[in-house]
Amino acid sequence: MKLTQEIDYAFRIIAHLAANEGQVVGAPTIAEAMGVPSRFTLRILRKLNIAGLTKSRRGAKGGYSLNRPAESISLYDIILAIDGPIELSRCMHANDPYCNRFNSEEIQGCKFHHSIYGLQEDIVSRLKDMTITNFID
Repeated sequence: MKLTQEIDYAFRIIAHLAANEGQVVGAPTIAEAMGVPSRFTLRILRKLNIAGLTKSRRGAKGGYSLNRPAESISLYDIILAIDGPIELSRCMHANDPYCNRFNSEEIQGCKFHHSIYGLQEDIVSRLKDMTITNFID
């Protein structure tokens, strides 16, 4: 697992909107304030809108704002909106049998599956516990 630059930018964008909660902020203002390239800002805001973390308003006084209270937005929510669920191993994917043990009885006793799954759950749990409000100046 690697936190991509896009996720880092998304953290910054959400943090800026959280620091200005209740206000509508233009994408150029967000980009400049957070040091995020303009071309990425709009792309990331689109993903955040689709995920329901932000909302947009058109017009002369248009821009972006949080769609939920800042204290309810976790780092995991942001990662999920940008890159999808965290999977430390292909074998952890529930719907597609990537693992060569998937269709056998051996998968039940696979120590790797159990250990990696536990580690993955710990990471997800910790990210869910960290809300964006912990990162606002």
